Amino acid sequence: MNRRKRLLAALACAALACAALLCACTAGLAQGGEADAQAPGVPELTHAGMALLYEESTDTILYARDEAKKNAPASMTKVMTAILVLEYDPELSGETVVPPEALESEYCWWVDTDHLEAGEEVSVLNLMKYLLIPSGNEAAATLAFYVAGDYYAFVDMMNAKAAELGMTETYYADPHGLSSESTVSARDMLILSRYAMQNETFRSIVGMKQGFLPVSNMRNSAYYYSTTNRVMDPRGNEAYQWPYADEIVGIKTGSTGSAGYNLSCCMETGELTFYSVVMHCVPARVGSDLVYGHYTSSIELLTWAHSFHKQGFAAGAPAATARTKGSLAANVELVAEEDAYILVQEGKAFEPEIALGEIGDAVKRGEALGTLTLRDEFGNVRQTALVAAADVQTSLLPAALLIGGGALAAAAAAVFAVRAMKGKRARASQEAEEA
Repeated sequence: MNRRKRLLAALACAALACAALLCACTAGLAQGGEADAQAPGVPELTHAGMALLYEESTDTILYARDEAKKNAPASMTKVMTAILVLEYDPELSGETVVPPEALESEYCWWVDTDHLEAGEEVSVLNLMKYLLIPSGNEAAATLAFYVAGDYYAFVDMMNAKAAELGMTETYYADPHGLSSESTVSARDMLILSRYAMQNETFRSIVGMKQGFLPVSNMRNSAYYYSTTNRVMDPRGNEAYQWPYADEIVGIKTGSTGSAGYNLSCCMETGELTFYSVVMHCVPARVGSDLVYGHYTSSIELLTWAHSFHKQGFAAGAPAATARTKGSLAANVELVAEEDAYILVQEGKAFEPEIALGEIGDAVKRGEALGTLTLRDEFGNVRQTALVAAADVQTSLLPAALLIGGGALAAAAAAVFAVRAMKGKRARASQEAEEA
């Protein structure tokens, strides 16, 4: 009896411990919910007409506003110009002379005060840097003649390339972006930006903050210039100061009266690569200063992007356990068959969904036994099969113990029955003798 009381007391203690653990888990969930409420909110982007934010490694669109709407690209056009030049002269090893047409109003109707001169001898590499860093319009016209020999033939090549890339809202009227007839959408600009950034030469140039045109047959001194991308290089302007400027690796600004202010950015942070596109942005007056919306909107989007991290499972990574039929404990390690990742915001729970099928008493390595599903807050569903990491078969030992235990119990019951019968007979015999 005492032994039974001790057993009941032990079970009660275990129940109390489980209850305490459950309370702790519930408290943890409650704290997580509070953190969710404090997680950074979706950007308002009050100064941007169109916007798109995308993370490449998880193929996730985090933010979209009128992403298919057409807008004049302005100097973002020069990304396509650069791509065609790189596909024509991958090493940028060529030399050329600035043709007079590159400075004529028919082909290039606006240039900076400092600019290339007709007849100037310049390398294609220096033209590309001047095209992409300070956004030289006459460089775009010069490169069009260099590649195609004809300005409008080059424009045809630009539109053919856009069609090849699936840029369905895009039309180019020139190689520099001065025309109000050109159109692009934020979605198409994302396609082009990702394509361009695969080219290492392009990446290296758009990641530069400064450059110069060297002395030439038409230039007695070098012309030094800086990037137009203030998200990457705030240059001391407090309105554009933010902690992640060094993570911006490109790509291109653009502004005209019809386009507004446009900017495509690429940010690499840890294992994540974000692309942002903002278009038809407007400036805002802050005190006596004019603050440009394509910079502030990009900073707002990419700062918000920093509140996300990647979670999930690589192919072959342990994701769950299971047990074969008849096994008393989990004996099968399940691994993800393919990569499955989502973005999770800080303070929010990561909750994989695991569904297992019927499992027999033996499994083979690589056998699919269930599915792993991940869902993010943007409506994406990532799913992969769960497969056995190794061959496994139910051990015979537990079954033998069960069988053995049953046999012992049966034998003990038989012994007790025999003893009870003998006792009953002995009492009956005794009662007969006393009578």
